[in-house]
Amino acid sequence: MTDEVILNKEQKTAIEYGEGPLLIIAGAGTGKTTVITERINKLITNRGVKPHEILALTFTEKAAREMEERVDRIMPYGYTQMWIETFHSFCDLILKEEAINIGLSPNYRLMSEADSVLLLRKNIFNLGLSYYKTVSNPTKFLEALLEHFSKLQDEDITPSQYLKFSKEISNDKFQISNNKNVEEEEINKTVELANAYQTYTGLKAREGLMDFSDLIANTLLLFRTRKNILRKYQEQFKYILVDEFQDTNYAQNELAILLAGDKKNITVVADDDQAIYRWRGAAISNVLQFKENFKGAKIVTLTRNYRSTQEILDKSYTLIKHNDPHRLEVMENINKKLTSERKIKGKAIEFIYSERIEEEAENIAQKIMKLVKEEGRYDYRDFAILVRANSQAQPISRALQRFKIPYQFLGPGQLFHQEEIKDLIAYLKVLYNLEDAVSLFRVLNMDIFEIDAKDINYLLNLSRKRHSNLFEILGKTDETFLSNDAKEKLKKIQEMILRHLDRVKRDSAGQILYYFLIDTEIFKKLIEYKTEAEEKRAQNIAKFFDRIKNFEFENQDTSIYAVVDWIDLMMQIGDSPAAASVDWRDINAVNILTVHSSKGLEFPVVFLINLVTNRFPCTERKEKIPLPPQIIKEVIPEGDYHIQEERRLFYVGMTRARDLLFFTASAFYGEGKRERKISNFIFETLGNISINKKGELKEVKQLSLIELGKYYEEKEERTIKKPPLKINYVSYSHIQAFSICPLHYKARYIDFVPTPMSSALAFGITIHSALNNFYKQVREGRRFSENDLIEIIDKSWVGEGYDSKLHEKEARIKAENLMKKYLNNYFDQNQIPQALELPFSFHLSRDEIQKELSVSNTRNAQGDLLKVTGKIDRIDVLPSGAIEIIDYKTGSGDSNFKAAYDLQLGIYALAATKVEHPLLRKKPEEIKLTLFYLETGEKITHSFKGDDLLNIEQKVIDKVREIEKSDFKCSANLLCAKCEYKMLCNTHSV
Repeated sequence: MTDEVILNKEQKTAIEYGEGPLLIIAGAGTGKTTVITERINKLITNRGVKPHEILALTFTEKAAREMEERVDRIMPYGYTQMWIETFHSFCDLILKEEAINIGLSPNYRLMSEADSVLLLRKNIFNLGLSYYKTVSNPTKFLEALLEHFSKLQDEDITPSQYLKFSKEISNDKFQISNNKNVEEEEINKTVELANAYQTYTGLKAREGLMDFSDLIANTLLLFRTRKNILRKYQEQFKYILVDEFQDTNYAQNELAILLAGDKKNITVVADDDQAIYRWRGAAISNVLQFKENFKGAKIVTLTRNYRSTQEILDKSYTLIKHNDPHRLEVMENINKKLTSERKIKGKAIEFIYSERIEEEAENIAQKIMKLVKEEGRYDYRDFAILVRANSQAQPISRALQRFKIPYQFLGPGQLFHQEEIKDLIAYLKVLYNLEDAVSLFRVLNMDIFEIDAKDINYLLNLSRKRHSNLFEILGKTDETFLSNDAKEKLKKIQEMILRHLDRVKRDSAGQILYYFLIDTEIFKKLIEYKTEAEEKRAQNIAKFFDRIKNFEFENQDTSIYAVVDWIDLMMQIGDSPAAASVDWRDINAVNILTVHSSKGLEFPVVFLINLVTNRFPCTERKEKIPLPPQIIKEVIPEGDYHIQEERRLFYVGMTRARDLLFFTASAFYGEGKRERKISNFIFETLGNISINKKGELKEVKQLSLIELGKYYEEKEERTIKKPPLKINYVSYSHIQAFSICPLHYKARYIDFVPTPMSSALAFGITIHSALNNFYKQVREGRRFSENDLIEIIDKSWVGEGYDSKLHEKEARIKAENLMKKYLNNYFDQNQIPQALELPFSFHLSRDEIQKELSVSNTRNAQGDLLKVTGKIDRIDVLPSGAIEIIDYKTGSGDSNFKAAYDLQLGIYALAATKVEHPLLRKKPEEIKLTLFYLETGEKITHSFKGDDLLNIEQKVIDKVREIEKSDFKCSANLLCAKCEYKMLCNTHSV
């Protein structure tokens, strides 16, 4: 049973509020996530609202998943789909179902920023550009154009509206400038941009592409032009909740208004003092105007803070009051001053002033060491160093390295900048261009090869003397004075490069990278890590490999050349994926992150650093191609909104601190000779403090050489001391993998070791997707001929994993024949599935064995709960009212393996008894389960009694306990020969 949540009076008011619009103003650390999850709980348990009738929207995938986990723990029964999504993932789900209703393909591909740049680059001469296309550099404005188009969509401005505006200014309906020449140029630029916007939008539609802004824009188009579809979702979502409402842009706000409809059962949680995303389109006016958009809205203010000391809260409030009168507190005449629930007043904020940035960084490092080593009050993980921009992290990183203080950088988009990933990119670049000496130099320096640095420098000098490239020198090491050991290592590297180079013409970049991991034995290290650092490196490599596989899945050209070009472009525009998303709390290291990235986090000790003018606050970032002010729909805030936003960002940084807060600044940064002014935010927070220019304000004493020596002593990397493995959720796939081989399970589901796509998996995904797409269109009234199935196969085809083009061609013919056979022999026009690809989730009690099967409230079982998840291929409703759950199998139905599927079907049957869904919550005798072998047409049907399902529950729990106690050794069975992880063990010869 879940622990009872203790709520304060204001939280209870918000949670128990009835019908109509509700604005919850939740200050920092006031438990807003608890309020949202408990409100969802009350709607379900007290008001009988179904989980799929509640829509909760937030802004990051991480926030959505954390909210879903919290709600999942308090759910009274199993469910199929819980609508806790980001705005973009919600729109993606809607458009996957409904895009066809506005003439768009539901099988669209979602583009990254790099993909969008590549698309524009390919079509640059089709956009009708003149001013924004220079002869010497036609692609100069591509990123600026994309930013402009995205901003138009954030402002809910369609291509037709922009074109209309451009015609109106051409007809003198708007005056742009008093200077006629300037006005004419501005008019021409606007017309050019409007036409390019329309062309680019049409181009994406024709090619079945969307970017993230399209998801919102096209969903708005769908709801506005197809009122029946809007009504369908308005009726489904009886209650809407929006977290971090201050971060919504104009278009997202319009989406929320449309979905709320006439009922207006919308709850938004916001804090105008934490609105920090204007640079990406967020409109604080959405919060300030909520009561105008939703007449009669109730406001509940949460001010009881459970995080920080009163000292920190008071000083934060002193700072943010400088944004008056443009705050809700003033506009709505409410009290937003936070009160700490902690019993201590807390220490005063400490300001450390230094002469130079290097000294500032060392002073921070010394302060951390003092608190950790001398006072013993904190672990390294308790510290956060907050920077205004990613580029400001280097000096402090170097200082922490010098002092042997472990740290991790938690900023976004860091994957391509991790050392182990830079190594892999360097290897791909060597294959891309053998003359890339810089990349080859990095490869030779990889720890895995153990080549002495002196030998590598010798080779570099030799290549310069002989005017040869470095790779050529590798082939002539016999002519050098290198040791035999070095010559042997270098020869192996050259042979490996040549071997992989031979594969470039026929294999994808991901496959070649996989061979590199195998040949260098890095692959083995991905599962044999012994330290926290090694674990994180392994996870980063796995994530990089997955990102390349995603690229290959979405693009026809998967060669080394295409992938390297894509990586270069991603790095150029700063669109690197995030590094491994390990829980930062699991690693005992100082956390360095931007203030933006710190939103929603808390740390016992926080350093806000580099607090000088032009750093924090930073200079305003102007749009390269600004929108004409006449078409902006958002209500622009009054006053200096840039400084107001920087002040809010500073406030967010301050309120991350639980116990201690430090401000640091320096007189000089980099090579600059002009002394920097201390940030005005410090004076706004601490008052008119006096600063001694000699740096005497800082309280950090300089360490002696002897003391420094103690800290500089080499220490071994910390070994991992993890608690016993605890499995919180499981699926049949997990159980199946473990039953076949425990090592295989660990590699796939614990360590996420990368593997290339297998042809069997690719074929299975294709057929399942094809059947799903086939039945979706059948349900919409389409009738199919054999030739129509080719289109279905085209849209569903996964081309990865095949040994050759011939192998892929044979598989494609097989897929087409399989679908034709299905249409002619097995398809029944009168038996249309009522559900396809239905996800489910329910809980089992790990602590007690149920005496009878419960089909009502699975939460009646107390204790430790195990989440069971899965996806049902198809559900048919039979004439009797019973249901048939069908699972497609692309194999031929070997009788030796049929018994193994009893557990899979049993899990489906449990879901059918426990999950809240119009088709489910059936009694065991009302459930028919069928395995459908598509190749032979054979059907194996099964049913379960109540006692059978109790045994299935126990089997699942027993298997999970077995996994938790496992040593994950290879099972050494007959399947090892074909296992994608056979290189991890010594039994693959069995």
